[in-house]
Amino acid sequence: MQYRKSFQTSSNNPFSSIIGVVLGVLFLLGLFFVARIIFTILYYLSPVMLIAALIIDYKSVTGYGKWLVDKVKTNPLLGIGGILLTVLAFPLVSLFLLGKALFKKKVREVEQEVERQREGEYVDFEELDSEPMDLKRLEEQFREQENPKRRSSNYDDFFDSQS
Repeated sequence: MQYRKSFQTSSNNPFSSIIGVVLGVLFLLGLFFVARIIFTILYYLSPVMLIAALIIDYKSVTGYGKWLVDKVKTNPLLGIGGILLTVLAFPLVSLFLLGKALFKKKVREVEQEVERQREGEYVDFEELDSEPMDLKRLEEQFREQENPKRRSSNYDDFFDSQS
């Protein structure tokens, strides 16, 4: 025996589906305007971000440029597409390059910290005046301590009596 279930909305309002569509469109328009504001802010900050990326780690920016040139050489269509996307999405690319430069800087700092912990740190030192040390007294004390040991041995006495 089969059971058939049917679902019906309890409202008899014919505008309920239209209201849902309008709310969805308004939500998407709100997202569009927020994204537009963020992209405009990034557009004006992108030269500053690119210069900051160059100062922090210029190799990340030059590496990206070399990657684009290599893409043009190996696959011209993909390379030209990458260049066009770089130009059109310049604010996002400059943000990406700044993030990459900051990440590389942080990695270098952590590597240096690990290296410092492994090898030790150089310590500042103070140069002391060099004065000649009087070691004659110490040598005499050392000889006095050594001599009783020699004389107490019968073996040493044997050779002393032979001479």
